[in-house]
Amino acid sequence: MGIVIGILKTVGVILLIILAVLLLILCLVLFVPVRYRARGEIPAEGKPHGIIRLTWFFSSLSYSLEYDTGKYEKNYLSQLKICGFRFRMKQKVPKAAAADEKKSVPGGDDAGKSAEEEKKPENEGQCSGEAVQKVQKLQEKDTGKERSAQGREDGSCKGEEQKGEEIKGKKPEEESEQESKPEGKSKKESEEKETASHKTAWWVRFSDMLSSFFKAVKETFQNIQYTISKLCDKIKQIRDNIDYYIDVLTLDETQLILKNVHGEAGRLLRHLRPRKMKVDFIVGTGDPASTGQILAIHGMLYPIIGETVHISPDFEKPRLEGEFDIRGRVRFVVAFAAVLRIILDKKTWRFVRRLKKEEMTNGRKK
Repeated sequence: MGIVIGILKTVGVILLIILAVLLLILCLVLFVPVRYRARGEIPAEGKPHGIIRLTWFFSSLSYSLEYDTGKYEKNYLSQLKICGFRFRMKQKVPKAAAADEKKSVPGGDDAGKSAEEEKKPENEGQCSGEAVQKVQKLQEKDTGKERSAQGREDGSCKGEEQKGEEIKGKKPEEESEQESKPEGKSKKESEEKETASHKTAWWVRFSDMLSSFFKAVKETFQNIQYTISKLCDKIKQIRDNIDYYIDVLTLDETQLILKNVHGEAGRLLRHLRPRKMKVDFIVGTGDPASTGQILAIHGMLYPIIGETVHISPDFEKPRLEGEFDIRGRVRFVVAFAAVLRIILDKKTWRFVRRLKKEEMTNGRKK
C-alpha cells in the first residue's frame, strides 16, 4: 500500500510541475511585452532602406524584416532568431552579379558546342541530303502502287455492281407485255398521289412552323414574367432586410454595445501606439497647391502626433527624403482583456442573435 501511495505522490508532483510550467509560459506570453522597432532612411541620392524588428523576452525570440533595393534580389530579407540560433531565407545573388559571373567563367556550354561543331565533317550535310532524296523517291513509289491497287479494286467492284443491275433489269418478254398495259394507269395514279402528298406536306410544314413559332413566343413571355417576378421578390426581401437591420441598430441596447466596443478599441489603440517616434521628412510634389494640402493634413493631426513628426515643405520641385525611427511595445494581456470584456457581456450575444434573425422570447432563444 505504501508503494502505491509513493507512486501517486510522484505522479502528482510531476503533474503539478507540468501545470506550473504551463502557467509560467502563459503568464510570460500574456504579460511580457513584445517590443517593435521600425527605422529607415530615404536619402536624396541613393537607394532607400529600412528594417522592422520584433523582440520578446530579452531578445530570446526575435524576427526582423530588412528592405534594401540593391542588396537582395527580391529587395528584402527576413530572418528568425531563437535563443541565438538564426533561421533565415536563402540569400540570392542579384541578377547583375550572376550575369557577370557567367561572363567571367571561360569556356562553358558555348565552347563545348563550338568544339563539337568543329569536329563534325564538312561532307555531313551533303550525305544527309542524298539520303533524304532516296527516301522520298521510295515513298513516292509506294504511294503510286497503293493508288493503282485501289483503282483496280474500285473498278472491279463497279463492274460487278453494273452486271448485277443489268441482270436484275432483264425480264422475260412475256411479263413485259402483260405489264405494259396497266403502266399508263399506274403512272397517272402515282402522279396524282404525289401532287396531293406535296400539297398536304406543304400545309403541314407551314402549320408546324406556325405552331412552333407561337410556342417559342409563349415560352419567352413566360420566362420574362418569371424573371421579373423573381427580381421583384428579391428586391422586396432586400428592402425588408434593410428595414430590419436599421431597426436593430437604432435600439438603445445596440447603441450601448457599440459604445462599449468603441471604448475597448480606443483603449487597445492607445496601448499599441508608439512610445517613441521620430519622423523627419522633406516633402515636395512640384505643385504648391498639393504641397500645401499635405501641410494642412499635418496641421490637423498635430494634436495627436505632436512634434514627433516634422515635415519640411519644398514648393519648387518634387522631392521626398528623410528618416524615421519608431519604437513601441505590446502586451497580449491588454488585447485579451478587451476581447473578454466584449464577449462576456450578455448584451453582445443578444445583439448577435438579432443579427442572425433568431427568434427571442424574454431575452432567450426559442
